[in-house]
Amino acid sequence: MADTATLAPTGTPGTESAVPDDGAGDRGRLEIAPRAIERIAEVTALQARGVLRREATLGRGLPKAKAQLAGQRVGLVVELAVEWGYPLAELAAEVRGRVTRAVTDLTGLGIDAVSIDISAVELPSTANPANPRRVG
Repeated sequence: MADTATLAPTGTPGTESAVPDDGAGDRGRLEIAPRAIERIAEVTALQARGVLRREATLGRGLPKAKAQLAGQRVGLVVELAVEWGYPLAELAAEVRGRVTRAVTDLTGLGIDAVSIDISAVELPSTANPANPRRVG
């Protein structure tokens, strides 16, 4: 005797699975370049009050970031120029928090450490309107 079990033909309305297989696992993976993470950190650092943009004659100016990727984890070193008169420890903690949140939110990577190096402290300059990050 023949098997009498009936199978629903594929493509019949009402028999689709609740979660369609779109082949997402077969498409590949997303890799985020360390330079993209560094750029996120640099732009985010500039948003903190007291952090200044400092142009460089050679190389990159400040703020400057260096990212170390290890799988889905990242470590960052951010070098800053700040305006005189801001408490350095508080400013470093604020920048560290901002950078951690921004990198995590935008990339989905975990943060192992964010080191803040303040390499320049500058006096406020009222005669320099070209510096858009001057706090006034």
